[in-house]
Amino acid sequence: MPAEAVLVASGARAPVGTTAESVAAAVRAGISRVRLLQVPELGRQADSFIARDGLLDAQEWCGVTRMAALGAAALEEVLAKLTPALPQRSLDVPVLVGLPEERPGWRASDASRVTAALSALGSARLNLQVEPRLTGHASALEGLREAVTRVGHTSRCPLVIVGGIDSYHDVQTLAWLRERNQWLEEGTRMGFAPGEAAAFVAVMATQDARRWRLAPNATVRAATTAHETKLIHSDDLNLGEGMTAAVAEALAPLEGTRKVVADVHSDLNGERYRSEEWGFVTLRLGAAFRDASAVHTPVSSCGEVGAATGALNLVLCAQAWQRRYASGPRALLWGSSEAGLRAAALLEEPLSGSEEGAKPWPR
Repeated sequence: MPAEAVLVASGARAPVGTTAESVAAAVRAGISRVRLLQVPELGRQADSFIARDGLLDAQEWCGVTRMAALGAAALEEVLAKLTPALPQRSLDVPVLVGLPEERPGWRASDASRVTAALSALGSARLNLQVEPRLTGHASALEGLREAVTRVGHTSRCPLVIVGGIDSYHDVQTLAWLRERNQWLEEGTRMGFAPGEAAAFVAVMATQDARRWRLAPNATVRAATTAHETKLIHSDDLNLGEGMTAAVAEALAPLEGTRKVVADVHSDLNGERYRSEEWGFVTLRLGAAFRDASAVHTPVSSCGEVGAATGALNLVLCAQAWQRRYASGPRALLWGSSEAGLRAAALLEEPLSGSEEGAKPWPR
C-alpha cells in the first residue's frame, strides 16, 4: 500500500442507534431490534423476522427512500465531526459509497436518488463528490482499498469518505427474498432477518491527520479484493478460493512475525454458503488468528444490512479500540458479495506498539 492510512471519524445509523457510538454500544450490549411480525403489505403470511429503524416512517416500504434518509444521517454525523478541523479553503472530498447489487426493488438508476441526498450535505467549504458502487456486501471494503490508494498518492486528496447504505425494507425486495427462501420466517431454519443501516468513515494519510490534528481511530494495514466464481444460489461447489485470496493478501503484513489477529468482523448472516466459505478460509489460514471461530457480526442486533455491512464493521471495529473492549490490537474485516466480489482489510489499533504485550488486552 502506498502510504499508511487511518480512520479519523465515523458515523452510523441502524435500528439500534442513531450515531456511531450508540450503535456500537448497543451491538456490544447485545441489544436487538430484530422482531417477529407480519408485513401486511405482502399479504397474510407466517410471521417473519425483520429489523427496522424505528425513527423512519413505519408505513414507508420503499427501500430507496429509506436508504436516502439513513445515508444522509450517517454522513452528516461524519461531516459534523470533521468540520472543526477543516481548512478554510474549499475542499473536494470523494465519497465512495457502497450500495446494493441490482435486485427487485433496487435498480442502478435508483442510486441517483441516494447520491443526491448525500451530495446535498456539501457546503461552500466542502464539495462532496459522491461515487456510488453497486457491488453489495463487499462494496465498502472495496471502497476502503480505493481510498487508501487515493490518500497515499503523490497528488493525493487529503480526505476520502467511505461508506455503505442498504435497506431490504421494500415490498418488491421482501417478496423476492421470500421467493428465494432467504427471509428467515417462522418455521424455517435458514435465511436472515432483513434489516437496514448506513455507516461512513473518514480516511486520511497519517501525516495529514496529524497536520489537521485529528486523532486516528484505526490504522489500515491492508485492504484487498478478489473474485469468486462459485457463486451463491448456483450448483457450483464453493471452496472459498476467492475469499482465501483476499484474506491471505490482507494478512501479508503479518508474515514473518508472531503477531496474530484477535478480532474478526464479518458479514455472516445465517446463510450456509457464507459460513462454509469462512470455514474454508480458516482451514487454510487459521494459524493467523487467535480464534478464527470468534467472529463478530451486527446481524443479531441490526438484521442483515447488506451493502452497509462493511462500513458498519469498520465503525464497530474502531469503536472497540476507542472504548477499550477489543480483544487485541489487530482485526480482520471481510465481505462477500453475491456477484462474486470478495474484500478484506487488516486494521490495527493506532499507536498500539510493536510488542504484543504493550497493552493490557482482556483475555
